[in-house]
Amino acid sequence: MKNVFLKGRSEGGIPHSLYRGLLRFPPDGYSVFTRNTENIGKQQTPSLTKRKQLFYDLNRKLQGTPYDRLWYEARTLFYMGLKKTQRSRLPSGLDIDLVFSSQQLMFTKIPWVVDFEYANALVDYGDIRLCRRFIQKSLGSSFCKKIMPWSEWSKRTLLRSMNCGSFKEKIEVVHFGMEPKEFIKKNDDSKVRILFVGSTNQFNYLIFEWKGGFEVVEAFLELNKKYNDLELVLASWVPPEIRKKCFKNPNIKISFPLSEQELTSVYASTDICLYPTYMNLSQAILEAMSFELPVVTSNIYDIPEAIENMKSGVLLDCPNLPLYLWNGTPNHHDENLSQIRRVRPWRVKQIVEKLALLIEDNSLRRKIGRTARHLIESGEFSIKNRNEKLKRIFDDSTEISLQRCSP
Repeated sequence: MKNVFLKGRSEGGIPHSLYRGLLRFPPDGYSVFTRNTENIGKQQTPSLTKRKQLFYDLNRKLQGTPYDRLWYEARTLFYMGLKKTQRSRLPSGLDIDLVFSSQQLMFTKIPWVVDFEYANALVDYGDIRLCRRFIQKSLGSSFCKKIMPWSEWSKRTLLRSMNCGSFKEKIEVVHFGMEPKEFIKKNDDSKVRILFVGSTNQFNYLIFEWKGGFEVVEAFLELNKKYNDLELVLASWVPPEIRKKCFKNPNIKISFPLSEQELTSVYASTDICLYPTYMNLSQAILEAMSFELPVVTSNIYDIPEAIENMKSGVLLDCPNLPLYLWNGTPNHHDENLSQIRRVRPWRVKQIVEKLALLIEDNSLRRKIGRTARHLIESGEFSIKNRNEKLKRIFDDSTEISLQRCSP
């Protein structure tokens, strides 16, 4: 049995739910662990230390000011400098054969592999142009064994960001792996329940908006005028102004926070997942698919790699706005959000039209849901498919290292 240490982006924090499947169901012949494996499955309660609170407040104050760009660049350089000093932050006294680095570069003489959702994640979502040579040197290191973008789109963002000639052969797409779910689908057809799974992070107040939470509530209020048997479940932190709207409608339920077991129950008791995001493919989409839910989401970034329109889900057209940056990564700057707000009525109208199709056609809902579930259980996004790739990658990475270390 070989040991793989999962190095998370948050030192000492609860592992992101994305990696719980890897920790629970590692490839054959491997044990994957992290500093806090015992916390897997626990409810993550966002909190800020005093230092992080000061950093957060400064970030908020500088947004939209003439100093915003300078601060953005300074944060990027500070982060990369900090990572350089953390080269020895691995558990001592343990036999580690390989490090699985979560969206961050490593500066250690232990073999490591790295994954990322898109290129800028490698510099804490900062300006990757400031650190090109630094990144190229790290990824080209003999200790970096594999570079694993989460999608074909993710891979393209890296190739567009820098000269990858010295490590291009190391790059291989490894999609999410979502474990199959055991559940009993509700048989009560008296109501059609729509689910939105947002963010638990109340400190990042814009995430609810970037994930399409405002459009979800507006579209539901429109649909509720026509259909009396609807219910909306918001499994998310909800901004105060939206919460006030929701309290006026008895058909809107806010379920937050939720334990993993409670969220499972919510998924199993709903009919449609509505996720009109302006962000890339998330675990929430795949999780909903694993519970046989038709997902209504955006035709953007890497989402079409998981959802084929009207077959494994429903894709919404995106507005003609600058949603992509120069290297194909998401344009999540405040000025773009203001443009998104202006086209919100158009977006809401489209959501209402797509949802109406699913609300009125139960057989269509079930057909799309079953196709989605099959993709998760047996297709590209299955644990089996992911583990086959990871086993080969881990085997190659550790065997190469042993050969180089042998006399």
